[in-house]
Amino acid sequence: MTFENNFINHSKEYIFLDNETLLNQREETFKKIFQKNYDKKNNESLKNITITDLSKFEYFYKPKKEDSTISLIDNFNYEIRVVNGICKNYEDDNIEIRNLTNLDFKKFLNQNNNYLDDIIIDFNKIFLNSGFIFNIKSNSKLKIRLIHSTSDNFTIFQNNFVNFKKNCDVQLEHYFNFTHNSINNINYNINVEEGSVIKHNIFENFSNTNKLYLTSNTVCEKSSSYNQNTYNFSEGFVRNFHHALLNGEFANATLKGCFFLKNKNVCSNKTNIIHNAEHCSSDQTYKGILNDHSKANYYSNTFVHENAQKTEGYQLSKGILLTDNCSFFSKPELKIFADDVKCSHGSTIGPVDESALYYLRSRGISKNEAMKMIISSFIEEDLQNLDIDGAKIISNNLSDYLSSLVDD
Repeated sequence: MTFENNFINHSKEYIFLDNETLLNQREETFKKIFQKNYDKKNNESLKNITITDLSKFEYFYKPKKEDSTISLIDNFNYEIRVVNGICKNYEDDNIEIRNLTNLDFKKFLNQNNNYLDDIIIDFNKIFLNSGFIFNIKSNSKLKIRLIHSTSDNFTIFQNNFVNFKKNCDVQLEHYFNFTHNSINNINYNINVEEGSVIKHNIFENFSNTNKLYLTSNTVCEKSSSYNQNTYNFSEGFVRNFHHALLNGEFANATLKGCFFLKNKNVCSNKTNIIHNAEHCSSDQTYKGILNDHSKANYYSNTFVHENAQKTEGYQLSKGILLTDNCSFFSKPELKIFADDVKCSHGSTIGPVDESALYYLRSRGISKNEAMKMIISSFIEEDLQNLDIDGAKIISNNLSDYLSSLVDD
């Protein structure tokens, strides 16, 4: 179905239909895309994306609220299943989670992504059909497993708001489990209040019939820490665009990722951190393993405002190309307007070290095991923020990935 037909035929199914301001905003955004009034040449949000995949699709969204669940494993350990964009409304002494309603229009209007020129966010605004508000209460020390799943052929356009109140200590594990032929455009607005420490691990692993456009916009207040690690083993298309604003002194944001591609798979990655206050630090590091005819890009941006003195910012991209037919494009960017900073960036992309591979094989180690050792050492430091269960998931996925690539 065409972009115009989807917009017109399903206009009664979107959230905030009774709000005139948002209705006008949706119509203006539709006109912008329909008339192609956007930057097509230098727009990073369009890189490695086919515009017809975004504009021509079969819109289908008829979820059942009773499918979602919340399990309290113990007093500080939760498992939350979001099914077809719908969560179960729930509240206790530690957390509160509920689905968006039309009364939440102010939160949607004031979300912190209006400064981004991103066509994926534009599509999210136009076709918005689900979302939730998730509050983690002050001084909570928790582990949360948040699992997204979809039924066959669903199109999810979701906008979520996650608020970590003051002095939280939370490990959030995020899983994306899709079944068949689903499109998932999911935008997260994350607010980390003063003194909170958040570890956010994202696991992506689904078949090539699914697409995930994942965007996060995180605001870090004074003395807070947000550490995000994204692991992409998916055979389907994935776009990971993650942004952070350091708004309070001594705030820290880390945006790291690892992706593993094969066949003709494609992924698009971007991290962007803006320093708005003094004594803040950031780290943006993405690593990729590519095989066959796969391709990827990674854009990393650090912006330091003139009042953000004593800033420390770090960027790095590293890639291993297993064939001559795959490609990895990396573009680091620093914009610094303060004069008392420590900032750096680097990029290294190339084939496996043949001398290291030869050395290991000459010691009687199989090619599969040698490759696993080399690649495991390549991502070893990126597993340090994982607990035993998370490390086991990555190890199993890595073994599956390598076994499909290497023949002895």
